[in-house]
Amino acid sequence: MKIIEFMDMQSTKFGGLGKFMIKLMERCPEDQFYFVFQNYPASKEMVRRFEACGAKIEVMNTASGMQAIRNIPQFIRLIRRIKPDVIHFHFANSFFIYAPIAKLFGVKKLYKTQHCCLTTDDSTQVTSKRQFNLRTKLFSWNGKVYRLFDKIIMCGDYVQEQFEKVYGKSKRYQRIYFGVEPIQILTDKEKEALRNKLHIDETDTVITTVAFADPIKGVDVLVKAIPLIKCQSFKVIIVGINPEIPFGRYLHNLAKELEVDDKVRWIGITDRVADYLSISNIYCQPSRSEALTLAVCEAKSAHLPVIGSHVGGLPEISDVTFENENPESLAGKINMLIEDLPLRNKIADKSYQNYQQNFDINKGASLYRKIYHQ
Repeated sequence: MKIIEFMDMQSTKFGGLGKFMIKLMERCPEDQFYFVFQNYPASKEMVRRFEACGAKIEVMNTASGMQAIRNIPQFIRLIRRIKPDVIHFHFANSFFIYAPIAKLFGVKKLYKTQHCCLTTDDSTQVTSKRQFNLRTKLFSWNGKVYRLFDKIIMCGDYVQEQFEKVYGKSKRYQRIYFGVEPIQILTDKEKEALRNKLHIDETDTVITTVAFADPIKGVDVLVKAIPLIKCQSFKVIIVGINPEIPFGRYLHNLAKELEVDDKVRWIGITDRVADYLSISNIYCQPSRSEALTLAVCEAKSAHLPVIGSHVGGLPEISDVTFENENPESLAGKINMLIEDLPLRNKIADKSYQNYQQNFDINKGASLYRKIYHQ
């Protein structure tokens, strides 16, 4: 079977989704996988692992709706050349355009994974089709494009409930948690070396978040919460922020304006997220909109208590939630976990148990294989 995974995203690192795809390919050795990204993946390790599984990587710029329209001829050439049995669409909006074309050219099975919540342009959670802008309504034929898919896979319960509320219920919907592999924890000696490199004292409580430089991830809410943390012996590790992007520059300047830059350790885009989770005590996901981020799953696999904003699918996976957009609420939850070590340890244990029960990568990969071969 030939399967095109139409990722429709910039690949800047070897993250949880890439690792899941490798696990899926290992479960489907008889199938030929093709991955379509907006750029050639930046991670050489990810490319090596993909190629070791026999995958082919294609590049198609769909960064905007107009770019996707301009590349319709390239998409047609792609499906004529590969003659896929399955096209599985993932992120962004090009599926609005390409799914009908794939159907016209006789692709047997079309799948869509709903990775994100349905939101308006200002990240407000959508409860009715009336809230979408005209462009979204036109491109989606007011939601009718979803009827082209043989299966729409929801990444979490909230996402499915929201989708059903907006577009109605369907037997084609199925909830599958992607899941992650448990991260490889550093040895004590490696932890000490990394703490020393980052100038983090042994007594410091380490609060970590993994994000990218976009307001939707709410990292500014975390930065604003830092002056409100009562304990003096702590550090905040922020992973994945590109300081050359405007919002990345804003975050750096915000930390300086609030005079908390000495508390922050800025880690750019990296494949070594596991190293920073290894030296952490608390994980924070302050997003303005989130379906079910794999970064939280990795944090739970590292035996960390997770504080998440009370929005979208985060209450489904977080151990402690705070009021969305509220730095005071976030600081209160952080203070609680810093001050009450027995409570923090108890929550950490439950967090890891939740990971084992629901977010093990093998469970998700097995269910995806079943869908492809049903």
